[in-house]
Amino acid sequence: MEISDKYICDLLSSDNKQGMNLLFKKYFESLVVWADTFLNDMDLSKDLVQDFFVKIWRNKNYRNWNPDKLPSYLHVSVKNMAYSKLQKKDILKQTEEIDSFDKIYEEYQSNKEVIIQRIHAEIDKLPEKGKEVVKCIYLKGMKYQEAADELGVSLSTVKTQLVRSLKTLRTNTEKLGDFFLLYFFSK
Repeated sequence: MEISDKYICDLLSSDNKQGMNLLFKKYFESLVVWADTFLNDMDLSKDLVQDFFVKIWRNKNYRNWNPDKLPSYLHVSVKNMAYSKLQKKDILKQTEEIDSFDKIYEEYQSNKEVIIQRIHAEIDKLPEKGKEVVKCIYLKGMKYQEAADELGVSLSTVKTQLVRSLKTLRTNTEKLGDFFLLYFFSK
């Protein structure tokens, strides 16, 4: 049974530690995958998300959370923390990365159809369950629970398959790496 964000927020607003445990269980894996899309380092992503949860608990900034906006808040916060982590790198390298990103984006736009076909071909090479999960989450825009319901699997299976599939796609699409991210996260 899926625990609702409202239930989690109600527990947190009364400083009930169980609320934090449920929040962690529900969002940790998806936030790690999300952070990894920016950091490209799974261990660093796990550390960042763990630090994020510790920061939430210490600062007690959860007392007035809106359950309807909870997923967005968590994802934006983790994205901002990932960007902060990246900003601690050499400033000159960042400038080069921004220029590089602009070039990559222009190339993506001018070759969009060919790149999309190559990405879909790589998705089709995934094992069946992984392929179905990626299509549900990224191509159909479903939430994890919706994908689990449609595929008749558990929520944890969806998350596990998604992590495995994204790793495989990132490895197999090294030549498409930046295009791969643009395709999925510009939707």
